[in-house]
Amino acid sequence: MHLPPIRQLQYLVALQDTKHFGRAAAREHVSQSTLSSGIKELESTLGVILVERTNKSVSFTELGARLADKARYILMQAEDLVEEANISSDPLASPVKLGVIPTIAPYITSDFIVAVRNQFSTIKLFIREDTSANLIQELLNNKLDLVLLALPYDAGQISTQIIYREGLQLAYRKDSSIVSTDHVDFDQLPDESLLLLDDGHCLRDHALAGCRLKDHKKLHTFGANSLQMLLQMVDSDLGVTLVPDMAVDAKVLQNTQVVTLPLPRDKFYRDIGFAWRNGTSRRLLLDEIMTLLPR
Repeated sequence: MHLPPIRQLQYLVALQDTKHFGRAAAREHVSQSTLSSGIKELESTLGVILVERTNKSVSFTELGARLADKARYILMQAEDLVEEANISSDPLASPVKLGVIPTIAPYITSDFIVAVRNQFSTIKLFIREDTSANLIQELLNNKLDLVLLALPYDAGQISTQIIYREGLQLAYRKDSSIVSTDHVDFDQLPDESLLLLDDGHCLRDHALAGCRLKDHKKLHTFGANSLQMLLQMVDSDLGVTLVPDMAVDAKVLQNTQVVTLPLPRDKFYRDIGFAWRNGTSRRLLLDEIMTLLPR
């Protein structure tokens, strides 16, 4: 069996990501003709057509798309192979790439970084902030080693571990008439007064799970990209929102008229934990790092 070179698989994955020969070649630091020839050689080796070419566009055949996904997985495994060989001589030699979701990153990441550096003085820790979906995809693509997020999160080929559970609190302007704090009933809120993050932010999902709204007219149609923006709107008495304990502990409400009310922990909570790739060669190191998360 004649196996294709790794380099040709890299070309195929780059072309699938960019859908453009020029951009794929630039990403792989080769000329466009070199990349195009590499794809043709790969097709010749496999005896199939992977890519349909026109003057203006690139489209993958159905088989080509499936094989590109397999090539991506093969490349990930090859990278793990090289990384494991490097780590065997010095587990701390390679940087640890950590992804963190936006509703966690501003509040505990700095203390976490300090704890990791105190424990592993020579380790290089790189941080990337993004939504859960984007970070998990980067994890699967071997661009991240570990993701700090709110669980559960359903995705294949990853393992997760809950570190602790934190509560959510109702945030409202202290002189607001929007909500009655004697008996919080989210279905009794005025229409469009419950302010939440955009779709894609898991805090939105956890908030909705706790509220158990019967009437979704209570939700404001405006979705914010950050918790800070939501709190500015609450400070202007445009509505109420839910904030995690860590944000309140980080004093995000200082210099505002916003106050909070703790909500029942059996309904309003999120689990804070980590996700990593199944079979990662760095599992022992990652286990030690995960124990350092402040609680």
